[in-house]
Amino acid sequence: MKRRYVISRRSLIRSVSTGLLASSALAVRPVLGVEAGDETSHYVAPTGDDLAGDGSIGAPWATLQRAFSAVRPGATIFLRGGTYNLTGPSGIHLMGRSGTSEKLITIRNYATEAVVLNGSGLTSTKDSYSSPTDAGGYVLSLYNVSNITIKGLDIRNGPMGGVIVNGGHSLDEGSHGNIFENLRIHGNGWNGSEGKGFSLYGYATDNLLVNCDSYFNADLEQTNADGYQISPWGPASTGNALRGCRAWQNSDDGFDLFNVNDNTSPAPVMLSRCWAWRNGFLADGSQGKGEGNGFKLGGQRQAARGNASGTSGGHTVTDCYAWSNVLNGFTDNSATIANTVVNCTAYDNCRSRDEYGRPSETWTYDFYFPTPAGHVLIDNVAFQPAGREARVAAENTDRNNSWTRSPPLSSASFVSLADAAATGRRMEDGSLPETAFLRLAAGSSLGKARPNAAPL
Repeated sequence: MKRRYVISRRSLIRSVSTGLLASSALAVRPVLGVEAGDETSHYVAPTGDDLAGDGSIGAPWATLQRAFSAVRPGATIFLRGGTYNLTGPSGIHLMGRSGTSEKLITIRNYATEAVVLNGSGLTSTKDSYSSPTDAGGYVLSLYNVSNITIKGLDIRNGPMGGVIVNGGHSLDEGSHGNIFENLRIHGNGWNGSEGKGFSLYGYATDNLLVNCDSYFNADLEQTNADGYQISPWGPASTGNALRGCRAWQNSDDGFDLFNVNDNTSPAPVMLSRCWAWRNGFLADGSQGKGEGNGFKLGGQRQAARGNASGTSGGHTVTDCYAWSNVLNGFTDNSATIANTVVNCTAYDNCRSRDEYGRPSETWTYDFYFPTPAGHVLIDNVAFQPAGREARVAAENTDRNNSWTRSPPLSSASFVSLADAAATGRRMEDGSLPETAFLRLAAGSSLGKARPNAAPL
């Protein structure tokens, strides 16, 4: 009988917060509400010892791998502040242990201490996409594990990528009910072909990313590194969601839902209040060789890959923002199942230049949905792209969007077009920064139709 995995803590998930990472001395003191001697708490520190330590706050272990080998459902692994420099052929590989929907396993920073998992010393470029044995060139790999929460970590410099979650090849052995909160993932891909900040593949249900940032990721060829690659398999791989996440200056796309299919049905993903900007550009500001979409909501038609029955799409995107990306703000990317895009805003996209430095405005859009798959676009705003505002096939629903209304929008239609606050520091609880950027003014032609259009 197939097991069913459900996140039963919906109210908890809606209010997750962990505080910003900040420097703190390694003082021996318990987190509020957790006793130092609690047998369900384990501790890891850069100065710890896997052999001599016992995992207590006074004698911590040195590695997360060691702590995970001892963990039970309901336990918490606290990482003390500092930098954990990873070396050798494999990053941190978590498998073989899971929590339950009532008793999650939690891996997090201790109090407000800043924890860095640094993969610059890893030697492998192996892609652990299907590997049950090691993390390869990824800083952190989760293989067939469920009901684990990971929060408050800085994950950087993996030669192949940052974080990869692999659900394997059947629903029973998949990765389900995991939560990723307040992660900073950046600088990955320096010696590999992937370079993605966060990847999710295989059979996976009810995985949630909340208030994460993924940026400055670039593979060797500068063509493949997305901020987030979310590609679960199969119609049962439902409930995966991203909320309040940001992606910027990744060499390929910000949010990539490419090839989400099982040959017959899509595996829908939900995105809400997510922001993508300047994807397709590198950390130094130069243009990379990737596509540079803000939000990619499908995969190329599978017949081109020898799979004529494959599908992609079926995703729901609400209250998301895409600006100053190299290519399109939002695109169906040939999705064969209808996507729903509501109350989203695209601004100043289509920044692509060809090999001669000329703009490519004739084939780039803020909203690009030319595939006649029944896509639904309602209450969206496109403004001042270097290319064109929107292309929506007649078979798709195109209702109450800025490009279908008059008078046209102008700079005066917005409270602010300055993105400094939006691209800056998050709030203390890890939520998106407060900003008036791209908020519609009350007197604009869409102001009454979209009173809650601020990116909050």
